[in-house]
Amino acid sequence: MEIRKTSNPEKNRSFKNKHFNNLREFSLVGISYTLLTIILTYPVFFKIKTDIPGTGADSFQWMRILWYTKTAIKEADLAALTHDNLLFYPNGIESMPFSSAFNQILYLLMSPFLELHVIYTILWLLTFIIGAIGSYFLVKYLTDNKYAAFIAGIVFAFSPYHFSRGLYFFGAATVEWIPFCALYLMKTVKEEGVKNPIIAGIFFVLVAMSDLQYLIFMGIFAGLVFFYDFYLTLKAGKNFTYSMKQIIEKYSFFGGVAFIGVLPLTINEIFIALSDQNYLKPSVSEIPNLSNDLMSFFLPSHLHSFLGQFTLDLYSNIPSWFAEKVNFIGYIVLGLSVLTLLKSKRKPDVKFWLISTFFFTIISLGPILHFNGAITFTDSNLKIQLPYQILYNTIPFLKNCRTVGRFFVIATLGYSVLAGYGLSELLKYKPERKKLIFTIVGFLLVFEYLSIPYPTTQVNVPDFYYKISNDKDNYAVLEVPQNSNAGYMDFQYLYYQTIHNKALVGGYAARYPPNVNNFQSKTPLIKELKYYSLGTKDILQEDVNDIGTSVLNAYNIRYVIVHKNQLSGEQLEFVSDLLNKTLKTEPDVYAEDELIVYRVPDETIRPFMLLGDGWNNPENWEGTITRWISNKATLSVYSGVAENAVLKLNACSLHSPKTLEVYNGKTLQSKQIINSSLSTVDIPITLNKGKNTIALNVPEGTERPCDFPELKNNNTRGLSIAIQKVQLIDSPENLSSRELLSDRVPV
Repeated sequence: MEIRKTSNPEKNRSFKNKHFNNLREFSLVGISYTLLTIILTYPVFFKIKTDIPGTGADSFQWMRILWYTKTAIKEADLAALTHDNLLFYPNGIESMPFSSAFNQILYLLMSPFLELHVIYTILWLLTFIIGAIGSYFLVKYLTDNKYAAFIAGIVFAFSPYHFSRGLYFFGAATVEWIPFCALYLMKTVKEEGVKNPIIAGIFFVLVAMSDLQYLIFMGIFAGLVFFYDFYLTLKAGKNFTYSMKQIIEKYSFFGGVAFIGVLPLTINEIFIALSDQNYLKPSVSEIPNLSNDLMSFFLPSHLHSFLGQFTLDLYSNIPSWFAEKVNFIGYIVLGLSVLTLLKSKRKPDVKFWLISTFFFTIISLGPILHFNGAITFTDSNLKIQLPYQILYNTIPFLKNCRTVGRFFVIATLGYSVLAGYGLSELLKYKPERKKLIFTIVGFLLVFEYLSIPYPTTQVNVPDFYYKISNDKDNYAVLEVPQNSNAGYMDFQYLYYQTIHNKALVGGYAARYPPNVNNFQSKTPLIKELKYYSLGTKDILQEDVNDIGTSVLNAYNIRYVIVHKNQLSGEQLEFVSDLLNKTLKTEPDVYAEDELIVYRVPDETIRPFMLLGDGWNNPENWEGTITRWISNKATLSVYSGVAENAVLKLNACSLHSPKTLEVYNGKTLQSKQIINSSLSTVDIPITLNKGKNTIALNVPEGTERPCDFPELKNNNTRGLSIAIQKVQLIDSPENLSSRELLSDRVPV
């Protein structure tokens, strides 16, 4: 006999109704938050074709990061994800391949259809919409109150923290996956099975793919959730062995998914952090300055539509970047949080959120308490030490986190949850008026956070950059001015590169190795254009006007682009005079864009020199710059053709005669004895076409001045030979052949 399973129509209908209701709720919530985003970020959406949100600055760098990801994948011969050869040309710079992988991947998917700045704006707007939805579902799960959940979504997504970081810190503004990760971590605590920890691990990876600092912050939060789960297990009095097995199983799945997903994103940074050259680690002074000021929790944002003009001066007392100063919680949120504390503090979940919110608030203040910019209090200049220092010394890789104040992003989520709990309690008193209370609280909250019109920046690009974008040759361009911070401070240059696709001399990076600026600070002509000065004399005897064109040609730098509006009158006069004398060509003037563009003449490279490694600092010997070498030093000599030349220099040994061996690469060119008295030395060398590395080697090694009483010198450096007045001159054979050639040419 065949047994047939019959369906239950009532059960199926109930399931369909529940599914439909959930879909309708999700749709209404999504549409509502989308409309709120368009309104509360006004006029960003309406300027999407011409502007980007924020005040420019790092926003242009972030757009370049999105563009560079695609370039590195498509143009492997020009760029690599871990070493950016299109900035700080010709040496490039170590780069963070996945500083915001989520946004980078979405850009790759959208780039065939939309312009870069449009994609940037869409991704920026999504941080508000998705972040609000995530907070809604988190608080709906915790309170089972959709009104409280909706307010919580506003608190987290439209917080002054988010608006402020969104001015130009795109990674820090990508907060949307944090509440989803928290939701499934809470589900991991409350529900059995491994589905929730696996999903929590996936969202943890998405948090890491948003901003690498948020990876660490969320990791600390996950640790607190683990201890909370452990606490509940002990409190429940369940079988300890079985309960611990369940907890370990759950968090092993979470940790496994998180580890597998995060490791490829961070392996490059891990190697850098573990190396002796950890340039990702900020200086000690940066951490207190980029920690939060206690006053910022209670001070409405400087972006506020009505109150910003009054708080702007107060924010100027806080020593940090403007976008990092704002952490206003809102008095409505504080009031609801206090109500939660008074009414629900004994509930385990509420207790967890109270403790974790307070923890991340305190940690965001950094190692020392700041209030209104002050770090010392009372007549005895008391400094109040805070717990952050304990975390700094114990949490792996936390030393690489520069902007400690961003810990507050997790506290912002905590305040949204506490506000949700508080509103849920408030609505219990007057359930018949819940819509009115919800509306009043919502309007008051929006008023406290109101930041419209939100700043936007046009993405205009001078015509010249479109012109060279059609040139398929690979070469570099030199932008003037070149400023501090290892390169340009005008971030728009980085955005222009996404149009013209040429390498830049210099650039900008949030973190960079100490030697990244060497090319700009040591290369003739480029150095003078950077510092607006012909510079101090050194041991190399070269005229920048004679060799400048050769320098640019040797490094394949085809254009020098002068931005008139960014130079003072004195700087512009110096730059114009130097370039006119050196390049001897008429520039193109783009008056509307205030650009002066010099095309570098294509000429045979005349030999020129650069100091290499192994040189001691310059010393002034009776008006002549002198440098000591230890046992070895190098010179780089560039030549347009293979030819013979002579290195002419003054030299003397420290105490006893020394042998000076001169190599080009591995080929010995000359060997001469250098005595302790200063004398002129002529060293014949054979130059190959291109770059020649000339090594000066002293086989006898070094001596220390302090070891010779007759020198009466306490210097403990190991020295061998002092060198000055280095010249590169034609060899006698070259001069003779040129004279012979000129004799054969009829007059």
